[in-house]
Amino acid sequence: MSETHAQERERLIQELERTNQELQQFAYIISHDLKAPLRAINSLVQWIAEDYGALFDEDGREQLELLQGRVRRMDQLIEGVLHYSRIGRIREEWVAVNTHKMVSQVIDLLVPPAHIAIRVEGRLPVVLCEGVRISQVFQNLLSNAIKFMDKPSGAIHIHCEEEEGCYRFGIRDNGPGIPAKDHERVFQIFQTLHAGDSYGSTGIGLTLVKKIVELHGGEVRVFSPVPGSDPPMGTLFEFTLPKRPLLEGEEESGEA
Repeated sequence: MSETHAQERERLIQELERTNQELQQFAYIISHDLKAPLRAINSLVQWIAEDYGALFDEDGREQLELLQGRVRRMDQLIEGVLHYSRIGRIREEWVAVNTHKMVSQVIDLLVPPAHIAIRVEGRLPVVLCEGVRISQVFQNLLSNAIKFMDKPSGAIHIHCEEEEGCYRFGIRDNGPGIPAKDHERVFQIFQTLHAGDSYGSTGIGLTLVKKIVELHGGEVRVFSPVPGSDPPMGTLFEFTLPKRPLLEGEEESGEA
């Protein structure tokens, strides 16, 4: 590669990084500014429901509930955009994290229904990462598996394989699966696979997962049905985290 081409390539990379930063800042400002009027709308809707709800007929009450639902969804979408714009723009401290403890805490936080069993296979490692962000990765992947479970006896398994240079985490379930044509689409922001928002999904969770993992130098992949499942069913999400040197004593402890 000539010096001129190398300089041009470097200039384009810097321009792309600057544009991405501007887009993230723009998304943050717009979303932040939308929060205030939305709070005012929500307060007004609540006031109408509390003070005048009894005066509405059945159709009026249904429309009011529909309005409240739309306001809640808008709030979730705005919060999702704010969250997405913060990742990469605001960096967290990298610490040694015991992912086994972390996953146990995430499961306790999600409180899965009685018909869904979540099992951790083996011992998960201690890794150097942004602890809060990686916790969000596990939380989003597990909450998706729980939310879309369609079996009376749901099963979710979490495992990790140590490879040269990285750890490969996997979360698999026996749920409905994801059509092959949608494997790339599920990682795009605001993309949902279910019409009419029947699951209350904002289409941001997996986008956040992908962005967080890639900022850590890893990658995310989806397999559906789960390889080797008989009959073919379910979904497997895998993500990698590069191995980084830990200080003495961190291999055994690590933060949760």
